[in-house]
Amino acid sequence: MSELHRKAEWLVSIPSPTKQEQEICRQLLDWSDRHFPAAEIIRFREGFRLTPSPARPDRPSLALVGHIDTVPPAARQHLGVRDGVLYGCGASDMKAGVAVMMETLEQWEQFPCNLVGLFYDREEGPYADNGLDPLLEGLPPIDFAVVFEPTSNEIHAGCVGSLQARVHFQGRRAHSARPWQGENAIYKALPLLQRLHGLQRRAVRSQDLEFFEVTSATQAASQGPTNAVPETFTLNLNTRFAPGRSPQQAIIELEELVAGEAQLEIYDVAPSGAVRLENPQLQKWIGHNRLAVMPKQAWTDVARLDARGIAAFNFGPGDPAQAHQAEEHVSLAALDRNYELLNDLLQRLGQG
Repeated sequence: MSELHRKAEWLVSIPSPTKQEQEICRQLLDWSDRHFPAAEIIRFREGFRLTPSPARPDRPSLALVGHIDTVPPAARQHLGVRDGVLYGCGASDMKAGVAVMMETLEQWEQFPCNLVGLFYDREEGPYADNGLDPLLEGLPPIDFAVVFEPTSNEIHAGCVGSLQARVHFQGRRAHSARPWQGENAIYKALPLLQRLHGLQRRAVRSQDLEFFEVTSATQAASQGPTNAVPETFTLNLNTRFAPGRSPQQAIIELEELVAGEAQLEIYDVAPSGAVRLENPQLQKWIGHNRLAVMPKQAWTDVARLDARGIAAFNFGPGDPAQAHQAEEHVSLAALDRNYELLNDLLQRLGQG
C-alpha cells in the first residue's frame, strides 16, 4: 500500500462528524508539525491553514481546499480496504481528497508554484457555521483554488446556490371526530404542494454549462395529538439556483411561489458560485488530459471562494454518488489518478 493510500485509510479511520472534528484536527496538526516545522499555521476552531513556506511573488499561487468533517456515519458503516477499494464514512466525501492534499503538500518543494492548504471544519452543517471563511482572512493573492469535493476526477465547475426555508401554515385545532369545528392546517398547504408538484426544472446556461434550478419540499411536520385536527403545519422547502442569480432573486421567487398563503421563514442561504476556468495553464491542463468539464449541480465552497474573488473548481477522486452512503467508498486507483493529475497541473503552472 502506498503512502497516499495509507493516508486515506488513516483519515477514514478517525471519526469526524460535524462538530466532532477535534481528534482528526489534532492528528492533522501533529502531521503538519512533523513535516513542516517552519510552516505558518493559522488556526480556527478545529481547522487550520498551512503555508509550507513564504510565497514567492514570481510564482503562481494555488490553494488546496478540503473539509475534514463528515455526515454522521450510518448504523452499519463499512470500514477498511477490500479489493482495491477504501470503505468508510467520508471516504468519498472527502477524506480521499484530503489525503491527496496532504501528499501534495509534503512534496511542495518540487513544484514551481506557491501552495497553501486549507483544512476546515463544519462544512456539512449550515452555511453560516462553516469553518472556511475565517481561514480565508488575510490569505495572500491566489491564482485559483482546487476544492476536493467528490467529482470522479472530472472538473465540476461553479455550483448552484441553496436556499432553505420553512413555510408555516396556520389552522384551527379541533377533535378529529368533528373536523368541521376546526380548520386543518395540512389541507391549507395543498395549493402550494400542487404548485410544487407541477414545477419543472429550469435550465440555465453559464459558460456553455447547463445548470438546473429546482425547488423541492423536503420535510413536513405538524404538532398535536393524533386524534386532533392540527392547527399548524410546516413544510421545509429547498431551492437551488444557478450561477449568476443572487440569493435575493431566489428569495423573491420563493415568496411569489408561496403567494402569501403562509408565513415564509428563510433560515439558511448559500450563494451560487461562478464558473471560473479562465486561467490559460488550467485550460491547457484540462485539454491535455481530456478532462470532462461538468456543471456542479450541488452547493460547494467554490461559492464561498468565488464571493472573495478567488477562482475555484471542484476536483476530487471520490464518486459523488457515494457521498453519505452506508457503503461509501472510493477506488484507490481513482485516488492515484487524482494525485497524478494534480501533480501535472502544479508542474504546468510554473510554465507561465
